[in-house]
Amino acid sequence: MLCYLQIVCLILVVFVVQIPTYTATSVTLDYCTKLQIGQYECERPPIDPQTQEIRSCNKSEKAPIKCTPTLGIQCKDEYNNDLIVDMVTTFTKYVDCRYTNGYNHNTALLLSIFLGWLGVDRFYLGYPAIGLLKLSTFGLCGFGALADFMLIALQVVLPADGSNYVIDYYGPRLTVTPVRLNEDTYYHYK
Repeated sequence: MLCYLQIVCLILVVFVVQIPTYTATSVTLDYCTKLQIGQYECERPPIDPQTQEIRSCNKSEKAPIKCTPTLGIQCKDEYNNDLIVDMVTTFTKYVDCRYTNGYNHNTALLLSIFLGWLGVDRFYLGYPAIGLLKLSTFGLCGFGALADFMLIALQVVLPADGSNYVIDYYGPRLTVTPVRLNEDTYYHYK
């Protein structure tokens, strides 16, 4: 009887010793701005109701938002090299946005439809030379007015200051991603 009890105790000791114990270890990474998705959490950026874009969007089309590393992730702040170890301290991450300067897409389209033959659409967008040309030739005999309507509708012609149109958040936004070939590009041949 004692032999069976010793075997059971020996098995329990061996079993308990072999169970690995997992503790929450922290991973220290380089800079907080280099963290991958899932290693940080960000606040929802405030949306400006007038422009339907992130409120602090600048001309470089980047907006700062406050983020914190997730539990167990340590990183350095890029600007002052402080180590961020908890979920209370924040760092700034820049996200893409569309810079707008008050030119409304619907207004440009309506001006192009009704007054495009007078060049008012081009005056509105900040192109006075083309506006004068359209004014003096009655919209290039109507063909220029039609072409400008198509270019404005397809968002090819943007405001002259380099900003984007103010478009409703779920409006007809067009995002064009240019195709670029670089050293990461490869082709599949059949």
